[in-house]
Amino acid sequence: MVVSFLGTKGGTGTTTLAVNCAAELRRVSGMPTVVVDLKPGTGDVGLFLGVRSKFTLLDLLDQLTWLDPHDIPGLLARHDCGIDVLPGASDYGRPGSSDAADIEHALDTLGRAYDYVVVDAGSTLSPCSAAALHVSDEVHLVANPDLPCLRNLQRLRDLVRLAGVPEDRVRYVLNRTSEMEVVPLREIEEALGRHIDHRFTSDYRTVASALNAGVPLSTLRPGALRAEFDTFARAIVSRAVTAA
Repeated sequence: MVVSFLGTKGGTGTTTLAVNCAAELRRVSGMPTVVVDLKPGTGDVGLFLGVRSKFTLLDLLDQLTWLDPHDIPGLLARHDCGIDVLPGASDYGRPGSSDAADIEHALDTLGRAYDYVVVDAGSTLSPCSAAALHVSDEVHLVANPDLPCLRNLQRLRDLVRLAGVPEDRVRYVLNRTSEMEVVPLREIEEALGRHIDHRFTSDYRTVASALNAGVPLSTLRPGALRAEFDTFARAIVSRAVTAA
C-alpha cells in the first residue's frame, strides 16, 4: 500500500506526519514499512529519524532496470523502530521533471518489497509528486487551520483531481489544531464541501523533542498526539486489509 502526504504549503508538518505515520504503521501492523523522501534536494526524512543512508532515492531511480526489489531493504538505513528510510540526495536539481516517469516504477518496485510505502511528497505538485500521487492508494492533503493553508487546500484539491487522482483516494488532514481555531472546523468543511478526515493536535514541545532525539513520537511518553497517530495508522491498516 502506498500512502502519500502532500502539504498545502511549506511548514505544514508534512514530514512529521509521513515519518510518524510510517513508524505507527510498522508498529501496528508489524509489516515491512519504508518511508520515502520525494522532495528535491536533501529533504528532512533522514534528519527527523537521525539516520543516514548511502543509498538514496536517486540511486533507486538510476538502478531500477537491474535492481532486484528484494535486495532493496539491505541497501537502506533502518531506524530502531523498524522502518527503513529512503532519503533524498544532495543533488538539488533532482528528482526533477525528467525523473517523473521513473517515480511510478520506483514506488511499484518498493511495493514489492514492503507492505507499506509512505511518501513525503513535500508541498509542491511537481511532475514527480504528481506521479507519486497517481500510484498512491491514499493521498493525504495536509493543511494547517489558517486562511493561507485553507485557500491553498481548495486549489490543491482541484490540481490533484486534474492530475488524475480519484477523489475516493484523497483524504484531508488538518495538522496543528487547537481548541482556539481562527477558522472553526464547521466553516472549513462548509468551504470544502466535505468533511475533514483527520485532525492532529498542535504539540510543538513533543514534536520538537522527538525531532531532537531522532525518534518517532511513539517512543515518547503517552499523550494526545501519540494517541492520534495510533488511531490514524490503525485506520489505514484496516482499509488496507479490507482492500486486500
